[in-house]
Amino acid sequence: MIPPNKPRASLSIVVNAAAKALGERPMPEIFVLMDRAYYDRTMGKPGNDVGIYDDAAFIVSPLGFTSWNANTDPSRYGWNPNAGKYMARLKPGIYTFRRLKHRASSPSGYMAFGQGPDPVTVERIRRDGTIAETETGCFGINLHRGGVNGTSSEGCLTIPPVQWPAFDHTLSDILKRTEAKTFTLILIDGPIIP
Repeated sequence: MIPPNKPRASLSIVVNAAAKALGERPMPEIFVLMDRAYYDRTMGKPGNDVGIYDDAAFIVSPLGFTSWNANTDPSRYGWNPNAGKYMARLKPGIYTFRRLKHRASSPSGYMAFGQGPDPVTVERIRRDGTIAETETGCFGINLHRGGVNGTSSEGCLTIPPVQWPAFDHTLSDILKRTEAKTFTLILIDGPIIP
């Protein structure tokens, strides 16, 4: 499920939400604010859902402001046999992301964005949605193209495939034109618009 429209939060609302999440930290020049459960009352059940694009992503930089539909959850909760652990869900927080290859060791890999060598904190989620444990480390949490019939996530952040080419071009062009190697990813629990 993809919403019929892109998120409509204004730049001032997004910047205020980012400032609140950052606390005493300075406002980064380039950041992506991701709002988990942005569409909490208009898609799925009330609150956060998995397997649908009910979240939002906002790119803020000196070159402009854009909004995108997104997913910030694994496609399902429960045991992940590929990892030998419960599914990962990125914990709200402030992270450093960079341009990198998603599925780097696979012939189907492609350029996307992700944590690289910088640690992130994930919550390992049981099938019933409760947190089994919290871990900090390098888990390959990326920001990449989602699926047509699902969100294609084992813990990564995804953008609907119809929006991915423009999202990828926009963010990679900002990094190239500003000569930035990284950007700040801010994940919050939404919604930022009451």
